[in-house]
Amino acid sequence: MSDNENRTGLSAISASIKQYLQLLVEDTRLSVTEKLTRLLAAIALASLLTILITVVLLFATISSALALSMVMSPVWAFIIVAGFFLLIMALLIIFRMQLLVNPIARYLSRLLLPAPQPAKTENNDESASVPQ
Repeated sequence: MSDNENRTGLSAISASIKQYLQLLVEDTRLSVTEKLTRLLAAIALASLLTILITVVLLFATISSALALSMVMSPVWAFIIVAGFFLLIMALLIIFRMQLLVNPIARYLSRLLLPAPQPAKTENNDESASVPQ
């Protein structure tokens, strides 16, 4: 093999490696862009839902307190409604791992980490066979 053929072969290999690395970088950029888009969309949706649910709860709270005030003192009606929300807050604090942390961690791990591959099981009978 001549020195010129070696240089041609090395330059072809070098060009292939360079193209492969460029494709790898492009794939990584596209993957990060997709995951970031999905994450930001989920954050935006959660924010909008939080605002809407807060407004609905505000009006529902006021209306339920006013409805209770028809059968009891208005002060006690608002205290009962506030106590209900204190109970909900206490339950959220007690069960925060199951209700908040674990679902968020599962969503982020599904989004950012690759799916686990099933374990390969080797059949010892086939791998141990000796050619004759």
